[in-house]
Amino acid sequence: MSDLLARHRRNGRNTVAAILLLVITGLAILLYSGSYFDRDPFVRFAAQGRAQPILVLSLSGDMGLRYGMGGVIARSLSAAGIPVSGVNSPVLFRHPRTRGEVDALIADLVRRAAQEAGSRRLVLLGQSYGADMLQTGLARLPADLRARVAAIILVVPGETAFFRSDPSGLAYRGKPDSWGITTARTIDWAPLTCIYGIKERDSLCPLLKQPNAKVIALPGGHYMNHDDAALTAHVLAAVRRAR
Repeated sequence: MSDLLARHRRNGRNTVAAILLLVITGLAILLYSGSYFDRDPFVRFAAQGRAQPILVLSLSGDMGLRYGMGGVIARSLSAAGIPVSGVNSPVLFRHPRTRGEVDALIADLVRRAAQEAGSRRLVLLGQSYGADMLQTGLARLPADLRARVAAIILVVPGETAFFRSDPSGLAYRGKPDSWGITTARTIDWAPLTCIYGIKERDSLCPLLKQPNAKVIALPGGHYMNHDDAALTAHVLAAVRRAR
């Protein structure tokens, strides 16, 4: 009887270990394919057909541009003749950052994009985690760079900001590094569009009351019922409103 119980316990431990190994392996593959371990954060989406006089700098969510809304948005803009300079946020924020480092990174991204844009209009876009980092850094963007920004678009930003990306979400528990409204309310110097799912309970968008902010609520939660057509239509309209 004791041998049978011991064998049963060993089999149970082996099963748990095998499941844990599969989970870890699957997560590692997902992170690798999602650009988490890449060195170069930039992905270019060239304009298809007749190029519009606009450049969009787009910061992805914490799964990068290969998965989720970030890639969908970038490809839809590209198809509409709008080139996109994409940034895989996990590459820049896979390690903890200070507020000063976040400000410097965002300023550097905007500076590079402004140089690339030249005489074209520059639109800044952030999605989910990328929206959190974008609006945080824009609060202290130097005046000369603010003058280059034609519009800002935030897609499903959160109430809180954590200065390290984590696709598992575990790092987003506990005390945040910053509260979104404290920084976003200072962005009053460019047209600001904020898009969110109306069922989200922790969205920054409904808190934005400044005159330059246009808040758009779509059906569903954080993923807005996966209605890519509705989301991209609103993003495209916001980009085209930029002057």
